Amino acid sequence: MKEEIMPYEKFIKVYRKSELIFEENSSGDEMYIVCSGRVKLYTEHKKGRHTTFAVLKPGEHFGEMALVDRSPRSATAMAMQDKTALVVLDKPKFLYLVQQQPDFAFTIMETLSKRVRDANAQVARARAKSQRA
Repeated sequence: MKEEIMPYEKFIKVYRKSELIFEENSSGDEMYIVCSGRVKLYTEHKKGRHTTFAVLKPGEHFGEMALVDRSPRSATAMAMQDKTALVVLDKPKFLYLVQQQPDFAFTIMETLSKRVRDANAQVARARAKSQRA
């Protein structure tokens, strides 16, 4: 007997622990919403070290910046748990949701605004620290 696939399941991709979802500086034509598991967003440094920007949990999204501005990925995304399930939205699906669901568009804007504010705060802290030194 053939197993029935739910309509939404064709938009879900499942990752293993430590599996890369995308790498920093790669091109991006999809965004993701975490359904289960955890995703780490980070950048790598020359000495093999990395800086973690966020650990995302179910309900949170990432990767939308590449859809909005067509720039390369600003971080690497990696699954932190086995069976990390993500909804995958390509540009046409993203645009459809933005046009048809104003709440979705607002959620994306809220997240982007929060990330800019957090980055500004980090820059201000770094400047203050360097001025004290």
